[in-house]
Amino acid sequence: MEQNAKMIPNLDANLAFQIDYTANYNKSFRREFQSQFIDGCGTPDEFTILYALHLNPDISQSELAKILFKGKAHVGKILNDMEERGLIKRIADTRDNIIIKRNEITPKGEEVFVKGNIQFSKVRNKILEEYTQDELLQFIKYLTKYREILSTFVDVKLK
Repeated sequence: MEQNAKMIPNLDANLAFQIDYTANYNKSFRREFQSQFIDGCGTPDEFTILYALHLNPDISQSELAKILFKGKAHVGKILNDMEERGLIKRIADTRDNIIIKRNEITPKGEEVFVKGNIQFSKVRNKILEEYTQDELLQFIKYLTKYREILSTFVDVKLK
């Protein structure tokens, strides 16, 4: 699969292409990995939502939309579908005197999360075998710097 990037000459040394190619590869990997190893979540976005709720139970729908690069209404549809399937429970609540729907992982959703997290841990562990902690932190620093450079040209609004 990795051979695909070499089909077009001069792109293997093009940073923007390599970042975009890697992002697309990662999205495809997540879809395939999830379909093969994680039952219960329909999409990688659903697993990301479970992961985010696990780490931060108070995360809002707007915050979920930002991390998923999706519109708030689209995330609302995903959350409604997840609730219908029993992965989460949506509860009316208030935050700063505003009525919101708070999302809670159900026992069924927790079971899916735990199974999925075990599978993704295998990927994380393999990455940690190949890279030192310093290399990973440096890589993240490079990606952050790359986004900062791009933002000097266009201000990307997270939905």
